[in-house]
Amino acid sequence: MAVSAAPEKLERDQIGLFGVIMPALAQVAPAFNLFFTTGVMVALAGASAPLIFLISMVGMAATGSSLAQFSSVYPSAGSFVTYITRAIGTRVAVAIGVITILGYIIAFGGIYIFVGSYIVQNVLGNPHIWGITQLVTIVYGALVVAPAVVGLRFGVRVTIVLYVFEVVLLLALSVTILARGGASGLSATPFAWPGGSKSSDVLLAFSLAVLAFGGFEAAAPLAEETRDPRRNVPIAVLGAVVVSGIIYVLGSYALVTAFGVGHAGALAADPNPFHTAARAFLPALAPVITWVFLSSVTSSYVAANTQTSRVIFAGARGGLWSRSLAGISPRFKTPALAAVAFVAPSILIGVVSTAFTDPGTASGFLGTYGILGLIIMYLVANVALVVEWVRLRGAGIKKNAWLWVVTPVIGVIVLAIPIWGDLRPGQPSPYNILPWLTIGLVAVGVGYALVLGAVRPQALLRAPALLEGEESLSADPLPISD
Repeated sequence: MAVSAAPEKLERDQIGLFGVIMPALAQVAPAFNLFFTTGVMVALAGASAPLIFLISMVGMAATGSSLAQFSSVYPSAGSFVTYITRAIGTRVAVAIGVITILGYIIAFGGIYIFVGSYIVQNVLGNPHIWGITQLVTIVYGALVVAPAVVGLRFGVRVTIVLYVFEVVLLLALSVTILARGGASGLSATPFAWPGGSKSSDVLLAFSLAVLAFGGFEAAAPLAEETRDPRRNVPIAVLGAVVVSGIIYVLGSYALVTAFGVGHAGALAADPNPFHTAARAFLPALAPVITWVFLSSVTSSYVAANTQTSRVIFAGARGGLWSRSLAGISPRFKTPALAAVAFVAPSILIGVVSTAFTDPGTASGFLGTYGILGLIIMYLVANVALVVEWVRLRGAGIKKNAWLWVVTPVIGVIVLAIPIWGDLRPGQPSPYNILPWLTIGLVAVGVGYALVLGAVRPQALLRAPALLEGEESLSADPLPISD
């Protein structure tokens, strides 16, 4: 794949507010998460899944606010790497960048093999067969990286089409169920605190709900290609949390209502509850439930490949990893190599994992492990905002303490829930080794930062300005001294 010899600039002013919010909405993948999370949440906390989604939306909005505040000051393709660099330092940002990117690669590897297996079973009508599932996974991976390579506008258009298909059908089913009163009429019970459930089970349900918002930050790395990024990107980041939260609350409430609040056990035991609900309340939709799922996960992949390739590109531009990844395709004007460098190892991890276990187990384990890298980034970004508030205040620049101090602290508290959920003691194998694997993931990030500082110390000194890009540097409140 041809790329320019030297790092180039991303094209400016390609998309507006609508174009930058759609990848963030799509990467959250509401249908995918509702299909495979609601039943588990109901098994843990009964019919109160809608309340848990609602509270989790408010909690995740705190972290969304932190990233929004940062993006209003430093609109950069580097996203969280840029934010943490400016607030805490390049070494910490490099470590977190490596941890987060590896986390994304691992988590998406699990989803790749799951989708490959899902296509083989539900579209091709065959059981999981060694070789066939892996081949389908590789082909699917090539298809979803193509829009990220071809161009930002093309990728956004693909994302919009798939997301609209997903959400329109999901909302149509939800509204129909609620309009018809479900199995036993509408009830406020799903918005009551779960009774009879163990507190640990309720916390685990919250953990799943919080993780369902992962990817809302997809708008931030598109800042350098967005018109008026200081306005549009913050709106998109927060908007992705709020809109996705509303869809989760409505969709989960409709699903609980479809089965009846007194039949939470039946919902939890159903392997495909949305298909069951569709057959009962909107039969015309039942045959396309499979395609709603595939549309959801595909739009999420296109958005993830688009935003993560920008983060990798910006880090390479800053000299934090191989500069070849900062190359721009002369034909498409995209960070094509960065996109391929993200997707290829993810597919490889997914395919190789099935040599040791089945696709379902591989998907669950890789997804749980990888998402911890993302949670670590969210945590550090919240802490970084407080540090940046102190730095700005020291320079005589005042920022709202509620948004820059109190809100990120709330974000840290909320994020502690999924960390507990994923690393809690007493889990069955292979999840019982997650604490050690997480320590290993952090060690890789820290080790890389230390080696980079020893081998190429000048890269750490030059990185802050290179990461920001022209749009951010032009109005930097704390200009970087030479």
